[in-house]
Amino acid sequence: MPRTKIVVKAAFAGLVAVLSVPAAAQYGGGSQQPPPEMPPPRGNDRSAPAAPAEAAAAGEVLRAAACAIGRSANIGTALLATVPRSTEERTQAVALLRTAQRCLRLREQIATSALAARGAVAEALYETQFAAPPAARTPPLGAAPLPRPAASGEEIVALLAPMYALVDCATPRQPDLVRALLATEPRTPEESTALTALNPAFIACVPAGSQLSIDPRIMRSFFAEALYRWSVVQRDGPTASWAAPAAAPAGTQ
Repeated sequence: MPRTKIVVKAAFAGLVAVLSVPAAAQYGGGSQQPPPEMPPPRGNDRSAPAAPAEAAAAGEVLRAAACAIGRSANIGTALLATVPRSTEERTQAVALLRTAQRCLRLREQIATSALAARGAVAEALYETQFAAPPAARTPPLGAAPLPRPAASGEEIVALLAPMYALVDCATPRQPDLVRALLATEPRTPEESTALTALNPAFIACVPAGSQLSIDPRIMRSFFAEALYRWSVVQRDGPTASWAAPAAAPAGTQ
């Protein structure tokens, strides 16, 4: 029988634009050198630990998002309401980073991608609003699929499409495993182990014989947003803004 192969690698991060907020714009100081971008991935070996600087940078983005959300949850929901890779997303991400800088009293820039900022916001919103995991509804009620980038012709959109679909499918199947993934520190062996635990769900979501190439950094961001949206729908029901549309009755169009 054909088997599904899962290849874990960091192949797409270089295609994600880096955002930075000048510290001088916040504090009126003199010019500063821009910070280095997040370090490149360490090849395709899932077992290789992330560079300490990369892990620290990812953790700082999560803490920055949590601080900003503590001041105003609206700034987070505004970011999640945008279309990925749009001008509006970038605008909201920059606004979030500015709020985080003030919140944390940072004098240096925060440099990250809009995708990473979006995922960090989703994690912060989930942790704030769902101290106790919501129970799945009966009958089942799913969340609408994650919003896809508008620029469908871009190469990165085609590369990301399988990961979007995978997360949309796996999250409602195994929300507990997604929570376990988000409970780990980013770029750590524990994160890799938690992602590996989702392999059976991944395999159930794709045709037999498929080969999946996934980037753990991007998958974490996607899973964070998917879990938050799904949890809101379980809490708020069919009236939730992210509830999946009801299926049309048989025989209608």
